[in-house]
Amino acid sequence: MSPTVLITGASRGMGLATAEQLLQDGATVIAVQRSVTDDLKVLEKKFPGKLQIVKGDSTKESDIAATLSATPSLDVVILNAGVSLPLGRLSQIDIQDVRNTYEINVFSVIKFIQAALPKLRASKGRAILVSSAAGEFGIQGLGSYSSSKAALNQVSRTFAAEEPDVTVIAIHSGAVNTGMSEANAKEAPKHMDAATVALLTDNLIEPEVSASALSKLALRAPKDYTEKYLYYTDPLITSL
Repeated sequence: MSPTVLITGASRGMGLATAEQLLQDGATVIAVQRSVTDDLKVLEKKFPGKLQIVKGDSTKESDIAATLSATPSLDVVILNAGVSLPLGRLSQIDIQDVRNTYEINVFSVIKFIQAALPKLRASKGRAILVSSAAGEFGIQGLGSYSSSKAALNQVSRTFAAEEPDVTVIAIHSGAVNTGMSEANAKEAPKHMDAATVALLTDNLIEPEVSASALSKLALRAPKDYTEKYLYYTDPLITSL
């Protein structure tokens, strides 16, 4: 029986590529996102009966509950939904924008895992949290995003410490060439120096590279990986 994997933020970019990789690797996928794109519909036709598309907001507890109540069993959740905009220096950024970033990047992850835990405990499943190396550094103009990813890494470690029957892993998925990175590139020069802009915009990887790493972790990560924070290039992933 194929594993059932739920992924958030699967309408485009890395989330869409990961959903496709999971399907190619034999998983049944539940894709949860605010909007249903044409690319996602194409994927549904390409893998008939293997992809369930759910239009829902991962920040809303009612949407999370409705999604999970319609899911008889669950082996993996990939918490991929996230935002980086608006950029802004901490001395100037609107605190409500910071709250919004945390609502999506941190609080929605906690709420989703809380709701999914009964099913994940039963299946001795996995929770994969999509983080970022930005959470390791202080970066001009990225204080809201980077601090939210630092918080996310601690959320991952804490769930891992508290849930012995669930394998919980955070992953730096790389600087990925997506719509999000394009939007960041347009805004970045307003808030950071040229060297920092280059750090964000140079040497981007394609979504399929990250998708391969995420699928490997989701479907094959052993229990002793729990509590780890891994780069997508880590041999612990590439060797799976």
